[in-house]
Order: sequence, then C-alpha cells, then structure tokens
Amino acid sequence: MNRIRTWIGLALLGALPSLGGCNLLKVEAPGHITDTSLDKPDAFPSLVNGMAFDLAQANDNVAEIESMASGEVWHGGSYDWGKIPRGIILPEDVDGAWEALEQAQWVSDDGLDRMSKVLGPDEVNQNKLMAEANLYGGFSDRLFGEMACQVVIDSGAPQPNTVEFDRAIDKFTNAITIGQTVGDNDIVTAAYGGRASVRAWKGDWAGAVDDAKQVPIDFEYDAILNAAANNQNTLAYETHARYEYTIWNTLFANHYGDPRAPWDTVFTAAGAVARGANGQDPMYQQQKYKDVNDDFPLTKGTEMLVLRAEAALRNGPDIALATTLLDSARAFYKMPALAASSMATIDSAWATLRYERAATTFLENRHLWDVRRFYDETGPAHDNFLKVMAVDSSSVRDGCIPISKEEANSNPNIP
Repeated sequence: MNRIRTWIGLALLGALPSLGGCNLLKVEAPGHITDTSLDKPDAFPSLVNGMAFDLAQANDNVAEIESMASGEVWHGGSYDWGKIPRGIILPEDVDGAWEALEQAQWVSDDGLDRMSKVLGPDEVNQNKLMAEANLYGGFSDRLFGEMACQVVIDSGAPQPNTVEFDRAIDKFTNAITIGQTVGDNDIVTAAYGGRASVRAWKGDWAGAVDDAKQVPIDFEYDAILNAAANNQNTLAYETHARYEYTIWNTLFANHYGDPRAPWDTVFTAAGAVARGANGQDPMYQQQKYKDVNDDFPLTKGTEMLVLRAEAALRNGPDIALATTLLDSARAFYKMPALAASSMATIDSAWATLRYERAATTFLENRHLWDVRRFYDETGPAHDNFLKVMAVDSSSVRDGCIPISKEEANSNPNIP
C-alpha cells in the first residue's frame, strides 16, 4: 500500500519558528515568542507542523463521539458520556470536540494567511509548504463540515455546515495547483481525494468522479498520531488498554471477518467471553487500531472507488458499473466479489453501497456524516439508522455535533 504519513512534530512547534540547528530539547528558558516572529519564511515549517498536529488531534478528539453516535461502536464502558451513546448529542457534552475542530480550522487559516502575506502573489504558488498547508486546511474544513450541525468561523455567527465544503474545495484546489508546480505528487493525489469527497457532498458528482479517478487504488494519506507528543489514538487505548467500546450490537457485529472493519472476541483466562468496562456487554474488540500511535486515514484509493460506485447509482442508475467498482475495491482487500443478489435491484444495490462505504471508512470519522446524509435522502438511497436506533419511536438520533455550550457562552454572535 502506498501509505503517506503526514509529518507531525511536537505540539510546541506549532507556535515556534524554526530555530535552525538548535536542539529544542536543550533550550533553557527561551522566553516569549512574539507574534511577528512567525511572519518569516523560516517559521513556515513550524506553522505547517502545527496545522498537521491540530488536524490529527481534532480527528482523535471527535473519534469517540463520532463512532458512538454513528453506531460504529457500542458504549460498553464506565465513562459518563451523557446521552451520546443513545444518540442524543447535547452542547454541554461536546466542548472538547468542538474546540479541537475549531482550533484545527483556525490554525490552518491563520497560518495560510501569514504565509501568503510573507510570500506575496508571485511566490505563493511556488512554495511546497503552501501546498501542504492548503491540504491540511482542506481536511480540517471537511472534518468540521462533516461533523457539525452548524459551523462558526472566527467567532462569527452560525453558518450552514456546507460552507466548510466550499472552503475545503478552494484549499484542495490550491494544494493541487501548487503541488503540481512544485512536483509533489503525494500532496496532489491526496488533495484530489479530499476534493472528490467534498465535491460529492456539494452535489457535483461528475467533478467528484473526475477527481476520484486521479487516486490510485493503493494510495492512502494519513494523519499521524504520536503518543510521545501527547497526541495518541484514543480509540486504540480505550479498546485495548481498557474495554470502553465494543463492536457488539453494531452493524459490523454481523460481518465478522471483514478485513476493512476487523474485530475479534476477547476471552478471559477461564475461556469466557470478556465483558466491557461496564461488566455487562460482550467485548468484541476492534482490531483496526491496536496501538496508540496508529494513524487516521484521511483519504485513500479504495474510498474513491466506493465514491465512484455511489455516483454510478445516482447516475442512471448504472448498477453494473457500481458493481464493478465495488468489486475492484473488495479485490484490493482480497475479498470475494459481491453476490449477485446483493446488487440485483436498486434497493439492494443502495443497501450494499451503504455497507461497503461504512466498512471502507470504518472508524475514520466519516460514518456519522454518512448516516446523516443518507437519512436525508429519499427513495432507495435513504437509510433509516437515525430513526430505527432512536431511544423511542417518536424521536430521531442526532446526526451531527451541535455548537458547544462553551462556544455559545463566549460568542456574542450566537443567540
């Protein structure tokens, strides 16, 4: 697999300019760094490292909420998550996740603005770090748009979540343009993958397909998690060091052996099925992330094939093309072709597509957006998870993260 890992340094580097050959670990009492010190070319690596760090941290901070709310995992633990395990996401329960989403967005916007002013219009399209910064900014915007019910930009008034997709398209486009100029194929390919997804969410499925075709099947671009830099994979820790979340009672519990969404049953020394931290629920342990340093995929070639398959069902529908694309993605994971019955009708084809996408993006912070958008669909594309799994027949589960209580209390532009 052509897996590309975004480099993330220590969190400190997001606020410090480059110090050349100095050893940061040996600097004593360095004093305050002035804001203007960041407005220099030698500060660019630190600014971009900070963007990458905050993007990875945002992905980790939303992962528990996203996976519980979307039904990827079942809360079989002892933590008090309020009503989130039941699909009710309240403003007071998302302060940390909201802050991480906003920080990733703000840091990328501020860094891009600084770098653009320093470089000027003639140099801005000749700088590899500008390509990288736009790429991280695009993924930060996409994450915020997919997670939030409404978004707030720079302490402004609430806006529709879809504005983040427009912002992401602009940044991914810049990353492609600059990346092509400086000859960085990995940045260009990752930006095509990111732009393909947000173009689809804006309804530009033809543009999404064009972009998706630029991403090879074995390509994957990851955000690095680094426990040594206080940026660990919490899902790995909470399902391996602890037993807080289980795959029991989820969609994936019925698909044991799927290499895209791996899990296994944990047994006690006596041979009984182990229980979650709540002492009750069977511990079906996710195996995608086993180590706290395991990275989060941001985009990958197999997702692009599934995206193209979805476009095929929307256009026509072309079930035969969708089947071919899905089977190509499955073959990459050494899985057999789909059973003919699973794609025999438009209804069964959409049900299959929804599962194939869920498995392909398992625990990558993408499924909550999917259950949200598919619930809003009419016809065979509609998925009723938010209704079927609601706490009662008269309610619907929340499909997004609301503006946090902390943001509402501190932002005068929020009623």
